[in-house]
Amino acid sequence: MPAGVEGFVPGRLTMAREAKALRQTELADLIEKSPATVSKYESLSNPQRPDPAILPRLAQVLQVDIGWFFKPLADRGDTAVFYRSLIGELELMRNKARARLGFVEAIEETLSQYVDLPEVDVPDLLKGRDYRTLRREDFDVYAAALRDHWELGDGPIEDLLLVIENAGIVVAEDEIGSVKLDGVSWWSSATRRPYMLVAQDKNVAVRRRLDAAHEMAHIVLHRHVTPNDLVHDFRRIEEQAMAFAGAFLLPADTFGSDVYSHSLEALLALKSKWKVSVGAMIKRLGHIAVISDQYERRLWQYYSYRRWRTREPLDDVIPVEQPKNLRDSFELLVKDGFISSKEILRETCLSAEVVRSLAGLPEGFFNTDPPNLVRFKPLVKQQLDEIDVFEKGTIIPFDGKRR
Repeated sequence: MPAGVEGFVPGRLTMAREAKALRQTELADLIEKSPATVSKYESLSNPQRPDPAILPRLAQVLQVDIGWFFKPLADRGDTAVFYRSLIGELELMRNKARARLGFVEAIEETLSQYVDLPEVDVPDLLKGRDYRTLRREDFDVYAAALRDHWELGDGPIEDLLLVIENAGIVVAEDEIGSVKLDGVSWWSSATRRPYMLVAQDKNVAVRRRLDAAHEMAHIVLHRHVTPNDLVHDFRRIEEQAMAFAGAFLLPADTFGSDVYSHSLEALLALKSKWKVSVGAMIKRLGHIAVISDQYERRLWQYYSYRRWRTREPLDDVIPVEQPKNLRDSFELLVKDGFISSKEILRETCLSAEVVRSLAGLPEGFFNTDPPNLVRFKPLVKQQLDEIDVFEKGTIIPFDGKRR
């Protein structure tokens, strides 16, 4: 193996590069190396250790600390990462979303040294049943069972992200870069905890709730799905997640009894109560056979005529739910003085902006001055002619601070 810095972890470089949505050729240009050299840096079978002189440049470009490249990377096993689309032109954005979710896992692993996040409470509803055997009516049964397990009742869910985080699922938000990738999730075999990244790209409350419910469905139903399963059975898996999400958010009995008319106006009147889009309600009514296929097509025609496919009424009224556990953990540790913001940032080995964005922290959270430094303000000089040096003496007051 060529000489270079010891302990360099190729997978960490790959993750950091993909998190910036960079191709190997683009990273090579930024660090003034050849694409073949970057490829060798990332090679798992025959890696080339980079020279120490290039590490600061790599860290700067990729917004990580140099220590990031030396953090052990656990074997993720045969765990599927769930996306909303597998079309080829979105590969760069899928890799970015997966890598950013890897950042979230690294942040949680750092925080878990100091705080206890909620324990994982995601029941194994299928109990070994193959997901390929699931039928449409099964999703209502499993969704009801999950509501019972989490003691949610059968009414509208006030804050879905709170429910998800209380179940020990780590949630972060990020701009993924494509409205076709509304979220991404996985079960980590390293931490035995599920992770979820919800997109900020749309930033509409009802869409975020449906996206979160969709990713939650993958976590509940598809924990043992392999990457190979996902590629060969992608459409079925996505349809199952969407059906489960609808059943979880809109229980057939309670939601069905609320629908006093099958018009768009009647569904819109229920939007603020159930915090679900009219479009999702139309799909749900079709799934539970309250409306015929013909009538459902008619509703979609009216829906399109009103141009609601891009934006519905009340989309700008219902508050967007925010994940809070990561943010609260950082604020608890720093504000209560357990650890400084700079120190915990160093332990994540990620840049301040990356951590701030993923954890939902306020601007400037990592820019505070160290507590042992005090900023002195400029003072106007006292004029000499105001001081009578020939009197018994004039005492010039000081504030007791060293200058």
